[in-house]
Amino acid sequence: MHPIITTEQRSQLQENGYFILENLFSTEDMAELTLRIETFQKRHEEELVKKGGTEGISRADEISFTAFLAEQDEAIAAFAKRSEFVAITTQLLGADIDLYWNQSVFKAPEGNKEFPWHQDDGYTPVSPSPYLTLWLALNDATTENGCISVLPGSHKSGLAPHEQTPIGLNCYPSDAPNQGVPVPLKAGSIAVFLSLTFHKSGVNRSNGYRKAYILQYSQSPLKNMRTGEIIANRIPLTRNSVAV
Repeated sequence: MHPIITTEQRSQLQENGYFILENLFSTEDMAELTLRIETFQKRHEEELVKKGGTEGISRADEISFTAFLAEQDEAIAAFAKRSEFVAITTQLLGADIDLYWNQSVFKAPEGNKEFPWHQDDGYTPVSPSPYLTLWLALNDATTENGCISVLPGSHKSGLAPHEQTPIGLNCYPSDAPNQGVPVPLKAGSIAVFLSLTFHKSGVNRSNGYRKAYILQYSQSPLKNMRTGEIIANRIPLTRNSVAV
């Protein structure tokens, strides 16, 4: 059954910058998707080791961001175009939607660093903004294994200044009294948030990986605000509210 975004969820997105869709996908769906994604993640991890352990914001044996999965795998692309995503995005964004970005994020056990507070727009400011980030838990994301936290209402002030740190962009102090709200998720559940919503992820103190797949959907066309150019190579999802 296609998800119907409720009035309460719309209000949560408007006021807090996020809401949760519980148990959108089955355990079997997540197991199958995870197997496809792990092929690329393991290859990326091997490349990180060869390059000395780091590449961009990925760090070997700690946290890996493996991008362009749907562009490389037909089954992952088919998942990213599922009717559930068509329903969510058309209800929240409008008629013409693209898959702007997709990546897995695997957080290794016993890491010792949080991933800093940031806005997704902080990495690449775009227009129209905000777009929609769907943070899908491939396995259970808990406070123990490093689930995300969000800062409710942080999207309302627009794009914040970000400073470069060795572990990623940062837009909010890690020692501020308000450290937001943890968002634990069962496998198959999604945190829906705006690209201007402050979020971070905690340290993985468990003995297993925390695995997530991030799908970011935008209105089409989408412009890079730094260059003024239309962002190319997006995957069309809908036109006139109809799946393509």
